[in-house]
Amino acid sequence: MPIVSVRIGKSLRNILVTGLDLKRHLFFNNDVRTYNGKKTVKFNCETFTTLNKHRNTPILLATLESPTGLLSYANDKYQGMFKVITSSKGDSCDIVNEIPMEAYISSLLTKEMNSKWPIEALKAQAVAARTYALHKMRTQQVTKELGSEAYYDLESSQKHQVGGSFFDATESTNAASNDTRGEVLTTESGQIRPIFFHAKCGGRTLRPDQVWHNKEESYQSVNCPFCHVIGPKSWNSTITRERLKSFFLWASEQGYIKERLSGDLNSIVLVPDELDKFTVNFYINDRPFIIEKAVLRKFFGGVIFPSNTFSIKKQGEGIMVLGEGLGHGVGLCQMGAFAMAMRGWSYKKILAHYFPGHVLKKMY
Repeated sequence: MPIVSVRIGKSLRNILVTGLDLKRHLFFNNDVRTYNGKKTVKFNCETFTTLNKHRNTPILLATLESPTGLLSYANDKYQGMFKVITSSKGDSCDIVNEIPMEAYISSLLTKEMNSKWPIEALKAQAVAARTYALHKMRTQQVTKELGSEAYYDLESSQKHQVGGSFFDATESTNAASNDTRGEVLTTESGQIRPIFFHAKCGGRTLRPDQVWHNKEESYQSVNCPFCHVIGPKSWNSTITRERLKSFFLWASEQGYIKERLSGDLNSIVLVPDELDKFTVNFYINDRPFIIEKAVLRKFFGGVIFPSNTFSIKKQGEGIMVLGEGLGHGVGLCQMGAFAMAMRGWSYKKILAHYFPGHVLKKMY
């Protein structure tokens, strides 16, 4: 079974790790020590900054493990081993959990879905999360800056996947992980590519290139007539004229608008929009501009734009946003999977619906 390295804490000034009969290995001076009984080991990360003085890459400072198989950090218990590394800037530390893949998937299901959801929905989520993790492990490109020099495969956050701790695993999540053990989604040619998931698509999923510009040939946009039965069908929010001006200036600085804009935005006119369009048209000082909707969400955030499926219309001096769904909208719709499972769909049928260009394959 693969062992996955997950960053569970970053940019820390101090790290406290507790365990029974701890074994601690300091690599910079090759000091190995075993503590009898319950012990808390503290790392003052600022004392290690000199090690990174002439480097821009992380350094492995220490490993910690316990014969019980459990370690405590930040009031949570984790299975496996801990690695303490310097941050890439060298002014703090990161902590990484090395854990067997299926234990990682089981605890993740409680965080990324809900351990009380139908087992077939949990199985679909397990396959999706396992595929994403294995893709990260194989490409060794957890960050563009560090590449293969990083000491972890992915981080526990919304940037990648939100993992759990030992007590997040339940009987249901263990079953979902074990029943799909080693199963991943591959392209029809056998490649493991990133498999994405989100809370609620709002009626139709999106392709990666419609949101992030990274084209994945195996993805298709599919209808989802299921998720609307869970929670509110739609949402709305408003944006003032001043905030809209700030957005256009930011978009110009970031290169999302080819023409450089100044602070003199006297006239902003919105062209009538539709929910299923991926771009929105504006006239600024009588000049036409096309903005991708995903760029609006990137600037304003998930509070104003809970999803990438929305339309906008003029409201007074500002605009009103009318949308459906929750999250980026790419890949597996979790609430759709819940509704399908409640109707008796198997996890294989759920995955086949959302990923028609992929094949389910057992890797180990």
